[in-house]
Amino acid sequence: MNKKNIRILVLDDEENILSSLKRAIEARGYTVIVKSKPEEAIDYIRNNIVHVALLDILMPNMDGITVLNIVKEISGLTQVIMMSAYSTIDRIVSALESGANDFLLKPFDNIDELISVIDLSVQKLDRWKKVLSESGAI
Repeated sequence: MNKKNIRILVLDDEENILSSLKRAIEARGYTVIVKSKPEEAIDYIRNNIVHVALLDILMPNMDGITVLNIVKEISGLTQVIMMSAYSTIDRIVSALESGANDFLLKPFDNIDELISVIDLSVQKLDRWKKVLSESGAI
């Protein structure tokens, strides 16, 4: 799949993180949509295909785990990567149990690691689509 055809949504309440992640991920060829409010991200996912979602855990009004659960209800194939500067074992386990594909710690000291996790998520999505196609589900 062409990277330009892969839509990655980034949800974070910090504008500087949104702009830096948008630049870094787009530089690797992906299409990036940024949202600073959970409600906007959910609305976007309801109305558009999103292949990978990067969700901050701690945000005002709605936490990232709640957003994760809603995303998975809307689009079970969307690969979700959680991110947080304030992680605990409980948050990480909760995210994984809710269907997160991965968990990253902020700040991102190594953008290559972030891109690698995104690339792996896209590969996983491709495998799932192939299995579903071969089984006649799609």
